[in-house]
Amino acid sequence: MNPIGPFDRNYARFYGEVLDRLREIPTASSVALLSDMPLGAGDFFFATGRIHVIGRPAVPFVQQPIINDTVISSDFFRTMETPLIEGRIFDAHDSPGPSPAGDFGFLHAEPVVVNQAFARRIFPGEDPVGQRIGFGPDQLNVTWTIVGVVGDIRGATLGADPPSMVYRCSCSGTPVFRAAFAIRTPGDPKALTRAVEQRVRAVDRDQPIFDVKTMEERRDAELAPERLQLALIGSFAGIAILLAAAGVYGVMSYLVARRTREIGIRMALGARRGDVFGMVMGETARLVLLAIAIGFAGAYALMRYLRFMLYGVNGLDAGTFLLTSMVLAMIVLIASFGPARRAVRVEPMTALRDE
Repeated sequence: MNPIGPFDRNYARFYGEVLDRLREIPTASSVALLSDMPLGAGDFFFATGRIHVIGRPAVPFVQQPIINDTVISSDFFRTMETPLIEGRIFDAHDSPGPSPAGDFGFLHAEPVVVNQAFARRIFPGEDPVGQRIGFGPDQLNVTWTIVGVVGDIRGATLGADPPSMVYRCSCSGTPVFRAAFAIRTPGDPKALTRAVEQRVRAVDRDQPIFDVKTMEERRDAELAPERLQLALIGSFAGIAILLAAAGVYGVMSYLVARRTREIGIRMALGARRGDVFGMVMGETARLVLLAIAIGFAGAYALMRYLRFMLYGVNGLDAGTFLLTSMVLAMIVLIASFGPARRAVRVEPMTALRDE
């Protein structure tokens, strides 16, 4: 929800009134305010800045790490079911002091909660809870105290690594200039739309409301391009497998036909049908192993180009290579089964008479 109205409007009060009214909806089990909606229409966690850890040696400003920060209400983590990893989340202890005002929308001092990505990046091997960090240039005079660590929430792109996040709470007096609302309900989320509109319009009848979606709809919209690509790739892969199976069947049928006399002689000299069947399938197995070895070499050579398509999967993931090899081997062996059965049905005298 982007507010409309004069620049000097008290938007914190406006959003606070809207939040209170949304909490009155009987079927809403939890309601939260947030300045950036995960998988929303706009950029998620658009507010960025440089930080430095108080107590560490000073480094030039341009070398300080860049992080993302966003403003939330105290019920945000409960509404989004974000797990608490360490410390605590915002509570009544974080109410604003006598002089909450700060510069450029930042309080001079406030408690914050960070995510795991932030903790891994800024405090590797250390306990982040209780640490104090400075935000922005020194003249901004902004100090944050970390009170808790929560799980990661992915931003605008599900396939990207979660950003290093700092959560600031509106309950501390942090100004809010734009906001969205997340509502959790045990029933149908779409059934809340009318009630939400009524309560927002009760505060400001001219306030536009847009991008009203469930998190499942946001997730599906984000995954739609990948799902289309996956469907296309899967279709082409299926066609390629069928062509490969047909090719293997044709090649093995040709080889069996060329070796009809040899097979007849072997059977005339005492070879059993099982021996002939094992010979044909063994040759197929050797070809499969050779093809898998060549495929491994090609995949390793192209790993740097394929890695961006394998989010969350190592380029040399043993399970992926093993499963792929087993599937391909099974397809080839099944395609070779028919020619192998025809080979064991060869009559020795008929084969010896064939020219």
